[in-house]
Amino acid sequence: MLVKYTGWGAMPNAFEPRPPRDWQSVAEELRDLLSAEEYASARASTPNAHYTSPEVVQAIWQAMERFGLQPGAQILEPSMGIGHFFGMMPEGLYPGTRRTGIELDSVSARIAAKLYPDSSIHAKAFEDTPLPKDFFDAAIGNIPFGNFPVFDPVYRRAPQLTRSIHDYFLTKTVDVVRLGGVIALITSRYTMDKQDSAVRRHLASGSILLGAVRLPNTAFQANAGTEVTTDILFLQKRSPETPPGESWMELRPVATADGPVEINEYFARHP
Repeated sequence: MLVKYTGWGAMPNAFEPRPPRDWQSVAEELRDLLSAEEYASARASTPNAHYTSPEVVQAIWQAMERFGLQPGAQILEPSMGIGHFFGMMPEGLYPGTRRTGIELDSVSARIAAKLYPDSSIHAKAFEDTPLPKDFFDAAIGNIPFGNFPVFDPVYRRAPQLTRSIHDYFLTKTVDVVRLGGVIALITSRYTMDKQDSAVRRHLASGSILLGAVRLPNTAFQANAGTEVTTDILFLQKRSPETPPGESWMELRPVATADGPVEINEYFARHP
């Protein structure tokens, strides 16, 4: 029952100060069921609580295995929801692997802790979670996206990296993954599409673009009740041994018509 929970992203109308008529009974029920803290947390999560479909999660894990992710890794999920990525991790990666998940919404974080008690779950914002630099072997997940800023004093001298929440998540994730570590994150298409290339330039200076796949805007419809165009970015953190290579600032994702099925086809063509 717990694993069926998909968050509050599909029902922002229930948290309106004056809900539409067809949402009023649900809104009243939520106010009765949730504590004041839970209600505030749930309402704050509605812009970003769009949980990933199992087909997409599975395809991303398959890609990470192609990149050489091995058992015994330290794995980070920076915005985990209830932990679908943890739940669908391939069995071959389990031995010795340690998983760290971060989730702002208190209800989602508590469900994740019940589902995956062997993992370290932090029920707080990513910007409020201290993490060691150059530590994790891999990071994976579906990060929040939107045109609103994040305050993190660590990046106060680089405000261009925190103006959009998805760019901030990408930036901090690259920082906490070790040299040579791999990253697979679902982000807003505006990371790659926006005219200002400052964030892409920063990311390109610290990571290699292994691949970028644009999902159809229906990829989250069945599981989260929303239509949104997203990209999956596969990155590898640069190390001293990494060849310089060409910059990927101006590259764009490969658009897919059928979503996750084509992710593996893409990497089969670009090994």
